[in-house]
Amino acid sequence: MPPYQPDYLTNYELGWKTTWLDHRLRFNGAVFDEEWKNFQFSFLGPNAITIIQNAGQARIRGLETDLEFAATQGLTLSGGFSWLDAKLTQAYCPGGPSVCLAPGQENYAPSGTQLPTTPKFKGDLTARYTFAMGGGFVGSLQASEVYVGARWADLRILARDELGQMPSYALTDLTVGVEKGGFNADLYVNNTFDKRAVLSRYAECDILSCGQIAVYDLPTIPRLIGIKFGQKF
Repeated sequence: MPPYQPDYLTNYELGWKTTWLDHRLRFNGAVFDEEWKNFQFSFLGPNAITIIQNAGQARIRGLETDLEFAATQGLTLSGGFSWLDAKLTQAYCPGGPSVCLAPGQENYAPSGTQLPTTPKFKGDLTARYTFAMGGGFVGSLQASEVYVGARWADLRILARDELGQMPSYALTDLTVGVEKGGFNADLYVNNTFDKRAVLSRYAECDILSCGQIAVYDLPTIPRLIGIKFGQKF
């Protein structure tokens, strides 16, 4: 395997931390611009051996936020999101233009290609309600939603066309709990609606060597129902 060079990331960031409404509302965030020089990119080559190459220059611009709001004495709302514009600013072409621009060349991606495994948008939202139950017991109800946008599994154009785009997904978790004297018990349902979201996608052989390839998806865990106990010291 040929050697590869180190990569360098220069980050410019402007962030804020704020509180509002007599500290009931907290709103934090940051905007940033990351310049990525000679970033390292890995993929499966012949004989299913992982190859690492420098894929030229890339840039990631984005916005990240998180918010927490004590709406009432018992109800707390929290959430956040990130928006990313992550793309090549130089064509990925390790063999040079005369090789990469030839029809059917696998190791090629033009400038402006979205970086792999990176969604343009993802966010989460949680609502939690606590209430007195009598006898010193405190109950709680919680619902959480996570959304992840569509992503590509590979940087190279031929490979990503063969693998296809990983679709966006949303997952819901629900929890009912009770607490007293530092002891707590929670009944939870993760992935409440039993979604088969795709977390990652890959093939065990490159396209040029194997032709039609078998595509493998790593899915989320199916609906999971459980009980957990805890104690605070």
